[in-house]
Amino acid sequence: MKKSWREKLKDKPSFPKVLRLEKGFPCYNAVHKMGAEVGDDVVLANPSEVVAIMKQVPEGRLITIVEVCRQIAKNHGVKACCSLTTGIFIMTAANAVEEASREGKSLDIPYWRS
Repeated sequence: MKKSWREKLKDKPSFPKVLRLEKGFPCYNAVHKMGAEVGDDVVLANPSEVVAIMKQVPEGRLITIVEVCRQIAKNHGVKACCSLTTGIFIMTAANAVEEASREGKSLDIPYWRS
């Protein structure tokens, strides 16, 4: 059976995961632009970390994926955060909110600010 968006938004048991940056890393260019070099530590965040930052964005403000990643990297004491997984979790949060809304439920995640 297909997982719901809310099920997909649950934390992954193997995350957060800190990896050493290599040239073949899926979001190498993005983390390199954030200042990470080959051999530096990079974090793959859990969905709850991404959602927690999204919830901190004040009304009337926007935050980019790069800003979310910088905060997560800072929280883990590493150079960068994988923007690919972070973007996937932002999209998953948005779909989970919409899914809950269709069912008459509410999820308090201001995804439109990200």
